[in-house]
Amino acid sequence: MLPHLADLVSYSIQKVIGFAKMIPGFRDLAAEDQIALLKSSVIEVIMLRSNQSFSLDDMSWSCGSEDFKYKVDDVTQAGHNMELLEPLVKFQVGLKKLDLHEEEHVLLMAICILSPDRPGVLDKALVEAIQDRLSSTLQTYILCKHPPPGSRLLYPKMIQKLADLRSLNEEHSKQYRFISFKPEHSTMLTPLVLEVFGNEIS
Repeated sequence: MLPHLADLVSYSIQKVIGFAKMIPGFRDLAAEDQIALLKSSVIEVIMLRSNQSFSLDDMSWSCGSEDFKYKVDDVTQAGHNMELLEPLVKFQVGLKKLDLHEEEHVLLMAICILSPDRPGVLDKALVEAIQDRLSSTLQTYILCKHPPPGSRLLYPKMIQKLADLRSLNEEHSKQYRFISFKPEHSTMLTPLVLEVFGNEIS
């Protein structure tokens, strides 16, 4: 299951990189800042993206079709434990219940990537300016498309989800280090996964 999950994550990383390049202003950043933002946010954006394929009916993720569905048990077989998966499922349920429009989902992913407090970011002012524009766009969209009172708390609830993702990111990093520290596991990870998340063996 680990090699299969590593392939899925590797594919998702490529999608996140392609998405980031389409965010207005992202390409204006220095290459070093682009890399720093992507490396530190990519697992959070993958978790956000996966919400679109998450089902509340059976708490599973579908990949492309109903024939390829993954539940918590499948992910535990890849080496992750419930300290990550329990809050991850709770996060997925809470985000799904917000019933976001696709535009809101896209803007939330962009705001997640363009966070000036990410480690290694040099031009924090420029990153913050881009994020502020994205945040303003999101708030304007919510006001236009979600009539009150539904719009009143939606934006703060969405921003809270970004805070939840930081905690999930930290736990994922701990568990990834544990998994990749084992030579028999490290050889199952794709080069892109190793480049983005690091190789504890090297």
